[in-house]
Amino acid sequence: MTSPYAFFQYWLNVEDASVLTLLKVFTDRTADEVAELGRQLAEEPWRRAAQRTLAADVTTLVHGAAATEAVQAASEALFGKGDVRGLDGPTLRDAAAELPGGEVHVGMSVVDALVAVGLAESRNAARRTIGEGGASVNGAKVADDEAVLVADDVLAGGVVLLRRGRKNLAAGRVERPEGV
Repeated sequence: MTSPYAFFQYWLNVEDASVLTLLKVFTDRTADEVAELGRQLAEEPWRRAAQRTLAADVTTLVHGAAATEAVQAASEALFGKGDVRGLDGPTLRDAAAELPGGEVHVGMSVVDALVAVGLAESRNAARRTIGEGGASVNGAKVADDEAVLVADDVLAGGVVLLRRGRKNLAAGRVERPEGV
């Protein structure tokens, strides 16, 4: 089975040429609503209003309204428009599974974490990224190249979100000891 997050992302990434047809087939939107979404698509394709509507409608149909709200919140948080700390564990874990990443642990330096998740090719490159102000942990900029991951950095689901620049995001997966 596909997680609600992956399902939502699939529909969100539908190409412009197909989205109106898919809206007609898979949703209960009226012809006028689909026409309006088509107009928005033609005038402002970067907003992806038709794809967002399709993704929300179909995800709600299959997984329910609560799951749709959770994945929309996760999408916004991952892409810089929300708070990742407010996400529930299963949703965050599903979202992180769609990201590149690797194993990290509490006490690991942020420099080593950036290398471990593939956001930097070397420790020197990771230090440069931090020095240039281009690294963040869970949305908070890292200014010190001596910074380490602490227990508070581990989000629900055992995930630490690391970012290089504006668009490069990866998930550090933390193995929790049993009983914790």
